[in-house]
Amino acid sequence: MSNKFFNDLDATIKKDGSLAQKIKGSYQFDITENGTVKHYSVDLKTAPGSFKVGKHEKPECTIIVNEEDFVQILEGKLSEQTAFMKKKLAIKGNMALAMKFRTIVNAVKANSKSAPAAASTPATTAASPAAGGLDDGTPLGKEFEKLSKAVIANPDLVKKINGVYQFDIDTKKYTVDLKNNKGSVSVGPAPKADCTITMKEADFLSLMSGKLNGQAAFTKGLLKIKGNMGLAMKLGQLTKAMPKAKFKFKTF
Repeated sequence: MSNKFFNDLDATIKKDGSLAQKIKGSYQFDITENGTVKHYSVDLKTAPGSFKVGKHEKPECTIIVNEEDFVQILEGKLSEQTAFMKKKLAIKGNMALAMKFRTIVNAVKANSKSAPAAASTPATTAASPAAGGLDDGTPLGKEFEKLSKAVIANPDLVKKINGVYQFDIDTKKYTVDLKNNKGSVSVGPAPKADCTITMKEADFLSLMSGKLNGQAAFTKGLLKIKGNMGLAMKLGQLTKAMPKAKFKFKTF
């Protein structure tokens, strides 16, 4: 799957020169599969950017990972931070550029979704749960899929909230960006979160279903907030946009 990702990345770079403006750096990916290391060079330092198979002459950030773990990261089953902490992913050079890798992944996904579907491909394929890596069949994944649909259906949320959230739910991390472009929800840590909310999965699901009160969760230490408290207060505007949403953060 890594080969497909880098082919799609090459197509994205050629189609969208703005990606280099967002990243402003160069990478080398060392992907190990069956004992063989494959090298990929991604230069996004100056527009429009470029890609090639092989080592980069002078990479600012080198990402070293096994094929299997890399695929899990791309699919949203393994966050970059968790992979790094478990030593499944190694980084050499500019750590800030490593944090921007999720921006590259999201750009590739967006470009792949906008590409014309093959004639034999059913129209419903683009809406499959795996496409965005959110609905992975778990209750937590389904909840963030609902959040994603709410953001898509309500682009005005970006103007109302103007902030980036990171949800740390047990070992999983999700980013809800209501600050840039039309807003987005993705698997993985935010490059720069304005507000981070930490909870256990069971408590988060109870919170979103209305079984657990937001203020009570905060008071009991079941919900922790780091960063902009004002943005935490605004989350009620997001949950209101969700179908049949019961929980409201305005109780803080």
